[in-house]
Amino acid sequence: MSYLPAQYAVLFADVAGSSSLYGNLGDTHAKASIDKLMALMLDTTGQHGGRVIKTIGDEVMACFEGPESACLAALTMQRECARASNSPAGRLRIGIAFGPALEDRGDLFGDTVNAAAAITHIARAGQILINPDTFRQLPSALCKQCQAFDQVPLKGKEQAHLIYRLLWETCPETQSATTVISLDEVNLRMHGLSITLTLGDQTITIQPEDTPYLIGRDPSRVHLHVDTPLASREHCQLLFRRGKFVLADHSTNGTYVSGIDQPEIYLRREELPLTGAGRIALGESVEQASGPLLFYSTSL
Repeated sequence: MSYLPAQYAVLFADVAGSSSLYGNLGDTHAKASIDKLMALMLDTTGQHGGRVIKTIGDEVMACFEGPESACLAALTMQRECARASNSPAGRLRIGIAFGPALEDRGDLFGDTVNAAAAITHIARAGQILINPDTFRQLPSALCKQCQAFDQVPLKGKEQAHLIYRLLWETCPETQSATTVISLDEVNLRMHGLSITLTLGDQTITIQPEDTPYLIGRDPSRVHLHVDTPLASREHCQLLFRRGKFVLADHSTNGTYVSGIDQPEIYLRREELPLTGAGRIALGESVEQASGPLLFYSTSL
């Protein structure tokens, strides 16, 4: 029998830290708390025109006709859950993917379902993560609440995909249900992430979707060629993880990073988040470098 795929926004939501709830509250109270959150997720799905596909332990799988209704449901789930829970244990992790899926006897199958499940496993308590196809279908008001979050390889895909975090009204740094910031402030802090590299007379602006960005001595294998014998062929790379640009060293001689008002840091087969502005030297100290220096500046 053949099945024709249809377009769905697939949502997975699970209760993060449920094991901690059982340890802290005891079986009876923990079960009651989780049941309350499950009922909240089921009711919210219906209120936003969604359909519950199945529940798996403390996880709900649902589908919606489009990304907007799925995202609005996710926002409601997180806000209502924040009111019901006073600690990270018991918060929700939500992942949404939009695309074609096959339906058979009330269940959904395919890459879109797998992507939604994988994104949910990446999310932390109190987060909503969405795939690029979901982001591209959202109205501008919801797009402005999204933050580039990470480049991740999804199951069955050869290259990494940029996923986004959908921000809700609670401050993302504290995940506190009582600390509320405006969307304008969220957008100011979270939108338009980039890092600029300057090497001699070259200036390159790198956005999350441009990573991994390779730096090294072999011009045929890297994005940015640095002409120094102390550099390895593929010396280091810029990655984008959890809303930050990260420098990862893969070299023989190491990478030196000196930020403004920050002591020089030596990396060898290690990683370092880059913030603010500073200098990078390949294979030798920034202060003693005889070869070219890289200057970097992040957008936030």
